[in-house]
Amino acid sequence: MKKIIINSLIFTIAILLFAGCGNVAAPENADSATTMEETTEDDIAAANADGTEAGNNKTDTSTSKQNETAATQENASGVSDSIITEDAAKAIALKDAGLSGDKVSSMRIKLETDDGIQEYEVDFYSGNKEYEYTINASTGDIISKDNDIDDDFSSSEKPKNDIISKDKAKKIALDKVSGATDNDIRIHLDNDDGKKIYEGSIVFNKKEYEFEIDAMSGTILEWEEDGYDD
Repeated sequence: MKKIIINSLIFTIAILLFAGCGNVAAPENADSATTMEETTEDDIAAANADGTEAGNNKTDTSTSKQNETAATQENASGVSDSIITEDAAKAIALKDAGLSGDKVSSMRIKLETDDGIQEYEVDFYSGNKEYEYTINASTGDIISKDNDIDDDFSSSEKPKNDIISKDKAKKIALDKVSGATDNDIRIHLDNDDGKKIYEGSIVFNKKEYEFEIDAMSGTILEWEEDGYDD
């Protein structure tokens, strides 16, 4: 009986000791888990920060390269996209000539590049004068200008020495360019080595046609076609 009681006490003590060890270990494990969780969160935050900084650096580098490329392309071409409009160029030419839009005819304008400088070529007629302007497309400054008196320009010109009328010569030229009208043609009577000819040009649908017509017979002596960009 005594032996049984002793064994029971030993068994009870063992159980109590085992339970006590478990309670002591649990907080330690909990603290370790918490520490590990905090460490993991810090590591993730640091990794995210490094990734964001790397992404920002990559974006900055890419943007810088794009800017350098754009600058290189602009410097290589020598041409800027910042130019005045066609209407502005026309207004500059008309103001300098002292004319209003309703006082001119056969106006044409072309954007060209000369030695890396963009220029507007503006031509028009008023009465018996032909005006020609070259205007800097970036600044609007007049580079050059000229006007010539053309006594034969008037559309009311009457036939002389049995030559065909200007209206007849116009029709001959316009018939070769489908869709072109009187507003698209410039024509005047000229003398070429004693031979009277009608000389002029038609600007229509992004093309320019230059011609010479025999003023006596109405035969087209020369005809040239040239395309151009706006």
